Amino acid sequence: MTRRSIRSCPPPSGPRSARALASMALIGLVLMAEATSLGAQEPDSIVADSVETPVPVDTPPAVEAVSEERSTTDEAVRNRLQAIFDRVPALAAIEVEVEAGIVRLRGTVADGEAGARAVALAEAQDGVLLVDDDIRLSSSLSERLEPTWERLRDLGYGTVALLPLLGVALAIIFLALLAGTALGRWGGPAFLRSRNPFLQNIIGRAIQTAVVLAGILVALDLLEATALVGAVAGTAGLAGLAVGFAFKDIVENYLAGVLLAVRRPFDQNDHVVVEGFEGKVVRLTPRETILMTLDGNHVRLPNATVFRSPMTNYTRNPRRRFQFDAGIGPVDDLAVARELGITVLNEMEGVLDDPAPEALVMELGDSTVTVRFMGWVDQRSAAFGRVRSEAIRLIKLRLEGAGVTLPSPEFVVRMAREEAATDAPPPPPQSPAGEAQADVSVDDAVDRQIAEDRRESAEDDLLTGE
Repeated sequence: MTRRSIRSCPPPSGPRSARALASMALIGLVLMAEATSLGAQEPDSIVADSVETPVPVDTPPAVEAVSEERSTTDEAVRNRLQAIFDRVPALAAIEVEVEAGIVRLRGTVADGEAGARAVALAEAQDGVLLVDDDIRLSSSLSERLEPTWERLRDLGYGTVALLPLLGVALAIIFLALLAGTALGRWGGPAFLRSRNPFLQNIIGRAIQTAVVLAGILVALDLLEATALVGAVAGTAGLAGLAVGFAFKDIVENYLAGVLLAVRRPFDQNDHVVVEGFEGKVVRLTPRETILMTLDGNHVRLPNATVFRSPMTNYTRNPRRRFQFDAGIGPVDDLAVARELGITVLNEMEGVLDDPAPEALVMELGDSTVTVRFMGWVDQRSAAFGRVRSEAIRLIKLRLEGAGVTLPSPEFVVRMAREEAATDAPPPPPQSPAGEAQADVSVDDAVDRQIAEDRRESAEDDLLTGE
């Protein structure tokens, strides 16, 4: 058993020395008692157990030293990134530190895009494990404006450099415009030409547009800006779709106007009836069909309404039949009445011989027999309404002159006391003209007003292609 040597110390002096000696004596007694109870335990162990064990304190883990190979790689990455940043003006203020594959970027940039580019460059390097982004946006006004001024300056230099090509491109577009205008007036080959002015105008515009677009594409290809065409076309398509939904009724009327101009169910001055509105066509605008009624009033009908509604066109076929009914006395000879009426119609000016006039017995009433007289009028040479009016007047005179009665409905009234009629009513006065026919020429009053309206109005007319 080994013993540790205890170096003797000089005894302390004074009151404190007495208390210390007493404490040491007490400790000695305690140690002796513990030695007796422990038996063969060594004194060194007893002394060691009597001393308090110090509380352990947490110490930071030891940092693994970076190997020489890793340090070489980090230095190569740092040099490579720093060289790249120094050569890029927008990244020149960034400093690079690399340790154990971790790249730390510090500094300022003028915009966020430059910072993102710096981080992307660092992440793309071989051997980089992590990028610590500590890049901040510069608060200096001059530094923030510098990239903008550089871009504007570069744009100005580029524009000046492209001026010769730009001049050639403008010349190409100008020549394409002249060629397109000439070809549009030519109207294309004979098989493309049409009698429809509006359709012919569309064909000419299509040829002109195709030539001009071809020139624009050549000019853009010369300037290496053909991608602009796709962007413009896409934007125009989306804009057209949005406008179509927002202005559905207006777009519908425009499309109906184009279809009416192509199909041409009517022409200028045609006498038509649409949706109960009767009149003559003044013009067809891109949105409306304008009629002038026989009373001289303007009626504007939406093209969509005209396109989908039934229409009666009295002018499309110049020959039009008129008819009217006459009540003949039941005791009169119907064959004579029919022959008299047909004779009058054949003699009238304005009534066509082909198709020939007719007279048909239609109904047998209580007091009359209805006979219908019919004749045809060429509206280009005679007014339909005037011819019908004269036919009624002249046939009435002829029937009455031949003794054919035209009775009105009769009612028998029995009186309790009948008084004899004293005097018979005088006969109705006769016109001095007798059976002389009145004027049945074409009535052009409405047509003259329509012509005046066209001269004074500046509205487009799709019927003329203007």
